Amino acid sequence: MFVGVLREIKEDERRVALQPCQARLLGERGHKVYVEEGAGVGAGFADTEYAANGASVVSKATVLERCALLLKVKAPMPAEYGDYRDRHTLFTYLHFDENISASNILSLIRSGFLGLAYEWVGENGHYPLLQPMSRLTGYLFAQKALEICAREKGVFCAANEDFLPAGRAMIVGLGNIGLSAFRFLSDLKVQLVVVANSTADEVNRRANERFETREVDYIARAEASFIQMDTDDPDKTRAEIAAHMPKLDILINCAVRRPDLSKGKLSYLIDAPMIAAMERNSVVCDATANDKDLIETCVSSASLDKTYTESGVVHYNCDHIPALVARTATELLTEHTFPYVMQLADRGVIDAIRHNGYLANAACCYRGHVTHSLSAEKKDLPYQPIQDLLHETYDLVS
Repeated sequence: MFVGVLREIKEDERRVALQPCQARLLGERGHKVYVEEGAGVGAGFADTEYAANGASVVSKATVLERCALLLKVKAPMPAEYGDYRDRHTLFTYLHFDENISASNILSLIRSGFLGLAYEWVGENGHYPLLQPMSRLTGYLFAQKALEICAREKGVFCAANEDFLPAGRAMIVGLGNIGLSAFRFLSDLKVQLVVVANSTADEVNRRANERFETREVDYIARAEASFIQMDTDDPDKTRAEIAAHMPKLDILINCAVRRPDLSKGKLSYLIDAPMIAAMERNSVVCDATANDKDLIETCVSSASLDKTYTESGVVHYNCDHIPALVARTATELLTEHTFPYVMQLADRGVIDAIRHNGYLANAACCYRGHVTHSLSAEKKDLPYQPIQDLLHETYDLVS
């Protein structure tokens, strides 16, 4: 199979979808790899490294012309919507369920290409291509929040020694992103308030599993105040959060809205007046890249450095912060994506999807249809199961 690696054009995006050593492994299995010029430079992989590992370094037009399987990192930008044809399979993060509009989805998928989303490879809450970037995201947002707080508020939040007064931070959500932020800040002895959808015991169980420890009470060890989200009475939880807001130096949201907490039930977990109650130049970050979802004042940005101030509070909401450490992020991501790239190349895309349920679950569009049920539901678009379209493909080629 001819496999193409495209250069990212999103602002500040420096990751690349394939390492040179992986191009060599594909070549050893009889596949041909074409890499767009400069695709790996931002992550520290020169064009000469790809060439030395058997890949052809060519123009974007050549990649698109010759390759059936296209690899990217980020969802296509509007300028790329016309790049793909019905003979292409695009394997990348797509995020149809997030900030992209329904009209943009329809424009993107019109040509009929097959779109496989990294974030939906998996099933039943286990998504191995989303996990490494989510975990890294939590650490990076915690690090960035400390940096911004030091610069803008003049507060050094870490308490590495007893003479240092600990700063105060709240983490909302303790999934993959939140646990990373919690680990980073608690290791630095920042004074923490944590908000979770589950009990403290369940949080500790998941933390012990994640960090490969046994029976550690992470909440108690961090001396963290714990707030359990009450979805039956969300206003009660809002009041508990609001009581802490005036004392915070940093607020990091790591949670996304769940079906049991619809906009009709709760407009915002943290609204603009709650943000305004924070001390001047305190820091708010939303690590989820969901615009005005749980926090009214948070809007995502492509910039790795952009901040804005609302009600005297500094906001930072980069929607692809792993690009800040592009080499590390590329190595972590491609370690997990590459086995699926190999399957798609070795078996052929359609056969690989038929035989691998994880890949089938990742199919978000094909033949101009949205094939991911959650994305279709959230964007109020018609949904077509991928299995039906694959059956039609089988009938056509049999």
